[in-house]
Amino acid sequence: MDASSIAGYLSILCWLIVFTPQLWENYTRKSGDGLSVTFLVIWLAGDVFNLLGVIMQDLLVTMFVLALYYTVADMALIWQVFYYKKKRSQHKHYHKRSFSDEEHVHIPHQSQISTFAFFNAVSFLSMFLVTTFSCYSYYQVHNSDKVGNEIEWLPQVMGWTSAVLYVGSRIPQLAKNWKSQSTEGLSMGMFFCAVMGNVLFSASIFLKSTERSYLLMNLSWLVGSCGTLLFDFIVSYKYLLRVYI
Repeated sequence: MDASSIAGYLSILCWLIVFTPQLWENYTRKSGDGLSVTFLVIWLAGDVFNLLGVIMQDLLVTMFVLALYYTVADMALIWQVFYYKKKRSQHKHYHKRSFSDEEHVHIPHQSQISTFAFFNAVSFLSMFLVTTFSCYSYYQVHNSDKVGNEIEWLPQVMGWTSAVLYVGSRIPQLAKNWKSQSTEGLSMGMFFCAVMGNVLFSASIFLKSTERSYLLMNLSWLVGSCGTLLFDFIVSYKYLLRVYI
């Protein structure tokens, strides 16, 4: 196994655990309010364009695995945030009804139960379909007769769109932290793993080849990966200020 693959798989390891600290933070608080929903949605959009670009350009297998995992993990995190919002909304609704109709305090409306079940079913079905379709598409492209070092315009558009979305996604989270003057509800474990994942991801590309054509083909992914590091450092800095000062 070469150095590029080692860096790539270490990057995958970081991204495999990157969402675990935040998911646990949300679970223990029974809330995802520390996260900006706009941040998550833009991040997901960036991951979708990233995934499409990686598949169409037939990039490294490790890059495909990462892109797919990013997308599915983002979907799971967004599901969790809305899950706790819906649970909290239901709790407030039942609490309000307790003052007017005690007989129905603990009896949820059937329509609410159905909506909640439908939301969960659609969320998990979407994750399954995205995973299945992506693996099938990458397999088809990867085993086709196309030349791997050709730069194609459509995958590059996808990659650059993804890079812009990645860099821009942190801005709503920084704005939310600034407005509330707090980083409460954020897990720094997530941002630390994101930093390490991006560093190793970029290293895997450079260690694979430093030829001009190869770097140009991967440039948008490098910009998207490295560009987010500055914002992640800012978020981490604000968190450390809150904890230690």
